[in-house]
Amino acid sequence: MAIAQGTVGLAWLPEVVHAHDWQAGLVPALLAQDVARPATVFTIHNLAYQGVFPHETFQSLRLPASLWSLHALEFHGQLSFIKGGIAFADRITTVSPTYAREIQTPEHGYGLDGLLRHRAAQLSGILNGIDARAWNPARDPHLASPTRCAA
Repeated sequence: MAIAQGTVGLAWLPEVVHAHDWQAGLVPALLAQDVARPATVFTIHNLAYQGVFPHETFQSLRLPASLWSLHALEFHGQLSFIKGGIAFADRITTVSPTYAREIQTPEHGYGLDGLLRHRAAQLSGILNGIDARAWNPARDPHLASPTRCAA
């Protein structure tokens, strides 16, 4: 957070902060409170892991009171880290286009499907992995010593 906010004395500021999963879900929420901030991307690998904690955790973290609402971090009376990432990130990504569609359904949305449908214009799936034919080190002319591709 301090690097993204420019408070550590570096001569460089990030243009984008990419947060992953519930453990980093508060980052987009907290950065959204700043006027001058980098863009944020939040990636969901597995929506089942949400980082849900009692309201007392919200209080003990001394988070801004404005973040305790239905439209922010509050989730059925508890604090949801992943909801913070979903609600506040400029862009939301998942591990595949299929998963991006699935988590917008009640069957796979774990109670956040409505929010994900609301943010559908900012949500996209990026397929994990590489095309082993296109990125084959045995045929890469830029490698001094081509190697065999295991795929």
